Amino acid sequence: MLNKKDTTSYLQALGLSRDESAIYLELLKGPCSHLKLARNTGVNRTKVYRLADQLEKRSLITTQTDDRGTMLVASDPKTLEVELVTREEAVKNERAIFMQLLPNLAAIQSSAHSPERFIVQTYEGIEGFKQMLWHELKAQGELAVFGSGTVEDLVPSKRWAEKHRSLQAEAGYTIRELINPGKKTEDFTKNADFLNHFSKRLLPETALKLENQVIVYNNTVATYCWRDEQKIGIEVINQANAEMMRGIFEQYWQIAGKC
Repeated sequence: MLNKKDTTSYLQALGLSRDESAIYLELLKGPCSHLKLARNTGVNRTKVYRLADQLEKRSLITTQTDDRGTMLVASDPKTLEVELVTREEAVKNERAIFMQLLPNLAAIQSSAHSPERFIVQTYEGIEGFKQMLWHELKAQGELAVFGSGTVEDLVPSKRWAEKHRSLQAEAGYTIRELINPGKKTEDFTKNADFLNHFSKRLLPETALKLENQVIVYNNTVATYCWRDEQKIGIEVINQANAEMMRGIFEQYWQIAGKC
């Protein structure tokens, strides 16, 4: 036999509030007026009227009027099972509707992200750069980087930058970076796992002067621009544009390899 506390907990699991449970349990002992219910349960009288209406709508209690006045009466406890069956049927119907709706929703999403469409997203400040760097972790296969500086230039925290490099290594994609001579020190990181996925080539400024950082991955071209305290980021999401930028990167990668 469950104690009162456990019984209340189970009723709450079935969707009754604590006060509704108290009212229902009190009525199972016998009919009560609203006033007596408020006294016996400690629930505010005005609230008793409101909760009693809710319980009556759920068929858990009924009202009876006789020469003693209006009394509240608990319905058969098996009514709770009827409510469960009703909810189960509602869930089944909702699932059936969902299964019919899902292909339409997927089609809308697919058309919104078709290769022909452009999506442009802008970011500002250190937090904006952090968001862009987080997006890079979703890269599949490779990051192609027109480099100019390090992660620390984007987010001025060595600890944060090294954590990001660790996450890049865990993600498993490779990183190829084009850098102008003198723009990045050889020992910018000691993370061996990251360096196993990283390779770079030096590209003379006479071939291409790299002032900002541009990163190409998946269907995205991400540009990081920073000067003094100003930090602005742009993501252009479009398959054709990403493929074009990747092709440009490959041309300069070959040029750098011959220098």
